[in-house]
Order: sequence, then C-alpha cells, then structure tokens
Amino acid sequence: MKNKIYKFTHIAAYLTVLHGLIYFIVKYYMQVESPYGERPHWSQGYIQSIHIFLSPLLVFAIGMLWKDHIVMKFKHSARKRGSGITLFIICAVMIFSGYGIQSFYEETTKAVQTWAHLISSFLFVVAYAVHHFRK
Repeated sequence: MKNKIYKFTHIAAYLTVLHGLIYFIVKYYMQVESPYGERPHWSQGYIQSIHIFLSPLLVFAIGMLWKDHIVMKFKHSARKRGSGITLFIICAVMIFSGYGIQSFYEETTKAVQTWAHLISSFLFVVAYAVHHFRK
C-alpha cells in the first residue's frame, strides 16, 4: 500500500510541476497583442482551470503521507532528513499562497501571494527532486 501512495505522490507532484510550468509560460510569455494592448493568450483561462483542479491531487497526496511518512519519520527516525523538513515547509507556503492567489483581490496582497507562490514553487521543484532522488 505504501508504494502505491508513494507512486501517486510522485505522479501528482510531477504532473502539478509540469502543468505549473506550462501555465507559467502561457501566462507570462504568450500574451497576445490586440488593438487595445496586450491581453492574455486565449488558452490561459483553460490552463489555469486545469491547474486549479490538478494541484489538489498533490495536496491530497501530502495528506495521505502525513501520518505514516511525514510524522513517523520526523518522530522516530534517527536521521532527520533536512530535505524532507524543508520540502514540507516549502510545500505549505506553496499551497497557502496558491489558495491566496485565488482568494485575495487587493492588488498588493495578490502580488505578494503571486511572488510567494512562484518562489516557493521553484524551491519545491528543487527540494522535491533532492528528496526524491537522495533516498
């Protein structure tokens, strides 16, 4: 059962990362010139919707790992893996800032949430790869 949870987590993580990268490229590098100035690419809304529906799979996977992997390893492991602790903190920032982008409408707050999400997402990719491949 544990192996299935780990596989699901890896699939959810890599799909979310891949799709987040696609969304980043479309949002920031594929704007369309119109008579009224630049506007978002026609596919941006669809890609954003897919990202909003896909990323909860990663949140769900982390929830499945919570008791039997995260808490257990933190409490009982003789060697605490700094990559796992770092990954969990970064992931929490990434998740909450992702929800913040959707929830806050005041410009400054939304900008802070966006930057926090972009930076934590980049750090998540690095930390997840380190944690995954340094077994």
